[in-house]
Amino acid sequence: MNASLFEDLLTIIKKKSTIRNTEQAVELISLFIFLLYIKLYMKQKNELDLRINNICNENTSEIKEYYQKLYQRFICLKNITNKNNDMHEQIMFKIGSIIDNAKNSEIITYIEHSLQEIRTLQEFYRYANSYQSLLLRMVNESGRSGEYFTPSALVKIMVDMLSPTDEKSIYDPACGTSGLLIESAKYIKANSKRKKTSYSLVGIDTSSFACIISIVNLLINKEMNFEIVLKDSLNYKKNYVKYDFVLANPPFGKKLQRSAFHMEKIYKGSNIDYYFLEHAIDSLSINGKAAIILPERFLYDLSEECIALKNKIFINFHLECILCVPSGALLPYTAVKLCILLINNSGPTNEVYFYNLRNGEKYSRTNTIKSDDFINFLDSLKTRKKTECSWIINVSKNNMPYNLLLKDKEREPCNFLSNSIINIEQTISNNESLLKELTFLKEKIAYLEKKINEHPYEDNLHRVKVGSIAIIRSGKLLQKSKLLSEGPFPVYGGNGIIGYNDKAMEYGDSIIVGKVGALCGNVRYVQGNIWVTNNSLIIKNNSPDKIITSYLAKILSALNLRNLAVGTAQQYITTTQIKDIEVSLPTLTAQQTLSVWLDELDNTLEKHDNLIEKIKKCKHELKENLHKGLLIK
Repeated sequence: MNASLFEDLLTIIKKKSTIRNTEQAVELISLFIFLLYIKLYMKQKNELDLRINNICNENTSEIKEYYQKLYQRFICLKNITNKNNDMHEQIMFKIGSIIDNAKNSEIITYIEHSLQEIRTLQEFYRYANSYQSLLLRMVNESGRSGEYFTPSALVKIMVDMLSPTDEKSIYDPACGTSGLLIESAKYIKANSKRKKTSYSLVGIDTSSFACIISIVNLLINKEMNFEIVLKDSLNYKKNYVKYDFVLANPPFGKKLQRSAFHMEKIYKGSNIDYYFLEHAIDSLSINGKAAIILPERFLYDLSEECIALKNKIFINFHLECILCVPSGALLPYTAVKLCILLINNSGPTNEVYFYNLRNGEKYSRTNTIKSDDFINFLDSLKTRKKTECSWIINVSKNNMPYNLLLKDKEREPCNFLSNSIINIEQTISNNESLLKELTFLKEKIAYLEKKINEHPYEDNLHRVKVGSIAIIRSGKLLQKSKLLSEGPFPVYGGNGIIGYNDKAMEYGDSIIVGKVGALCGNVRYVQGNIWVTNNSLIIKNNSPDKIITSYLAKILSALNLRNLAVGTAQQYITTTQIKDIEVSLPTLTAQQTLSVWLDELDNTLEKHDNLIEKIKKCKHELKENLHKGLLIK
C-alpha cells in the first residue's frame, strides 16, 4: 500500500498541469477517487461492463461522457432515488466541469493509472488515513479551505460531549468535509455492544466542492448510510426534519442579506453563526442533543437580537455546558476565541456548567490544539466538578445571565494582547492568501489570452436573434396569500427569490430577467423547479443544438439589459426587446469551454472577495479585542 499516493498525485498535478490552486487539485483527485469507488463497487457486483480502454486519451469529451454514463449506471444499480435536491444532476455536472477544468488529458490519464493500484473495495477502505492527510495538506497550503475543515481535536471533544448512540440520526447543517459525522460514526461503533450498527448520517453544505469531499470522505471511511445534500440549510422550511444529534462548526461572520425565511426566526440580527445555532436547536428531536462551535462573542453579546436568542435557549432548551477554548484553535480559518455549546432539547435551563480551558497554550499553525488538552475538562464534566477553571451558572426567570462571561473572575488581564498578536498573524496569512489568488488570476488571464490567440473562434461565429433560439414569456401572477415563507419551490420575482410556493410552473434550466422596476434587466440562471411571478420574464432554450442555456445567460448578463428599459413612472422591459437582441454564437464546444473559464474566473473573484471580508473581519476582531481588554474590567 502506498500511503502517500494521494499526496503524490497532488504534487504531480500542481507541477505538470495548469492547476496551481490546491483546492482545485484536491477536488480533481477526490472526483477520481469517487469514480474509482464506483468502478470497484460495480466490479464487485459484476456490473462493470463499461470500459475506458477504448477511449482516446486525448479526448476529454469522451472521458467525460464515459464517467457520466458510469455514474448513471451506478445510480441505477444502487437504486438511489433523487430525493436529495437534484444532487445527482449536480454530480453529473461536476464530473463534466472538473474534467473540463483540468484541460489536460495526460493528467487525467495519469490519475487514472495511479489509482489502478487500488484493486478492490477492501484496499480502497485502507486509504482513509491517506485521504485525511491529503485534506490536512490542503488546509495547510490553502488557509481559506479551513472553513470546510474542523481540527481533529475539536471534532473529538465535540463528539465526546455529545456521546451519540446507535439507531439514532446525526446531522451537520454545515458539513464541510464531514469530519464531525465520521467521528460520530466511529464513536458509535466503538461504544455499541451490537456488531451491526444502524445509525444515519445527514450533511448539508452550500459548496459543491465540500459535498464532493464529504462523499469521498464518508465512502473511504466505509460509511454507507449517509445523505449529503447541496443546499443552504438555513433556507430549509419551518417544519424541520428532526434529528437525535446535531453537530456544527458553522461559518462565522455577518450575513449580508436575510431572506423571507429568516423573518420567521427568533434571531433577526446579522451574524450567520447565530442563525446556524437557532437552526441546530430547532432541528432537535425531543431529548435530542446538539454541540456547536461559536465565536466567544456570543457569550457576552448583549444586542437585542442575541438576547432574544438566549431567552429562547434558556426557556425552551437545556444549555448543559459551555466550553471556552483559547484563540488560535481554528487556525488557519480564524484566530478568534471559541466556545462550544452543549444543548439538550429537554429545557428549560436551570444550571449551566462553564469550563474555561486554561492550559497556558497559545495555539498557532505550528502549535495546534490537541486531544490531550481536554483531559481535565472531560474529567470535570463527568461530575460537573467546580475548579478554578470551572463553575456553575445559575439561570432563573428573574436573573437571566445574558453575559455568560461575568462569572469568569479569573480571566488573565493581559491575555488579550497575546490574542491580538495571533489576530495580526491571521491577517498576515489572509493577505498572503489574497496575493496568491491575485497571482493565480493573473496567470489564468495570461493563459486564456494565449489559448484564444492560438485557437481563435471568431471565424466560427454566427449571429442570431434571441427570439430564434429561445422562448420568451412573462411569469404568472401569484396572489400574496399563496406566497409562503417556506415551501418546496422557490418563487422568483424581479430581483431574486421572494418566497416559496407549493407548486412549480417552470422546470429544468431557466433564465429569469427582471421585467419592471428599478432593477429590471437583471439576469439569473436557475436550475430546478420554480415559480416565476409576472414581474419577471422567463427565457427557455429551445435550440440546445445551437446554444447552452448557461452560456446564453452569461451573454445577456454582459449586455446590461437595463439599458433597454423604457417608461417614465416605472421602467420596464418587453419580450419583444429581448427577442430582437442579436448575439454571436461560437460552436457548442467553444461555448462550454468559455463557460467553464468564466465560472472559474467568477470562483476566483469570489474567493478574492471572501479573503477581503476575512481581512476586514480580522481588523474588526483586533479592534474589539483590544478595546474590550483595555476598557472593560
